[in-house]
Amino acid sequence: MTPAHWLTLHAAILEAIGNPEVSAVVVSHGTDTLEETAFFLDLTLKTSKPIILVGAQRNASEADSDGARNLLNALTLAVASEAQNKGVLVVMNEMIHAARHVEKSHTTRVDGFSSGEAGSLGSVTLGKVVFFGTPIAQQTIPLQRNTMPTVVIVAMYAGADGSLIDAAALSGAQGIVIQGLGCGNVNQEMFTAIQRVIAQGVTVVIATRVPNGVVVPIYGFMGGGATLKHAGAIIAQNLSPQKARVLLMLALQSTSDSTEIARHFDNSGVGN
Repeated sequence: MTPAHWLTLHAAILEAIGNPEVSAVVVSHGTDTLEETAFFLDLTLKTSKPIILVGAQRNASEADSDGARNLLNALTLAVASEAQNKGVLVVMNEMIHAARHVEKSHTTRVDGFSSGEAGSLGSVTLGKVVFFGTPIAQQTIPLQRNTMPTVVIVAMYAGADGSLIDAAALSGAQGIVIQGLGCGNVNQEMFTAIQRVIAQGVTVVIATRVPNGVVVPIYGFMGGGATLKHAGAIIAQNLSPQKARVLLMLALQSTSDSTEIARHFDNSGVGN
């Protein structure tokens, strides 16, 4: 899947839900990037009609394939009145997840999707839909282009030297998401590279490789979250690097002003 595919899918869903005879849309999707597509659609579609994404952890030729069951559950959810006005949902292994929080958390197990600290929204079991809660944070950022801005993810790791940040800027990236450490920290070499690209007009967002918790800019050493924020980097709050990338791409459609872009991340549902 690519951003170009997201745009095509977005257009197809808009056409479908514009038909009064269509009450919901179910999208079958590979599991590797399902969470990114779901979040993109959640941010760009505003409809009361259920939009459900579903996949399979095991392929159809395996004796214990989960695809048929997941698809049946997705269709069951799609026609349930309780699924309306919930944003984009993901159904895997009988559990209902909000697009904002869902992530692939295991490579092969059928329970390989979770929503971290936020928890799942409900379940579909033997044809019965039960919701435990409702999505609290629902943002909408209308599509304004027929192509998406280029945003890349660069990982911080022990010994990173910042060269990939410079390479990303040189290749034309309009935005860079840093997969930082802990509360959103990098080393001095990465910090210096981040300063360089911000000065060149590239928008930088700081996320973390830690699966749970929020990026908190509290450390004041060179490369700590506080110094990164002071240098002009934007804090990803509770969004994973891959979802921070999706949000940044959409924000960059209309502005490169870091204050305006930061507002999108401040509204991204911290703690929800």
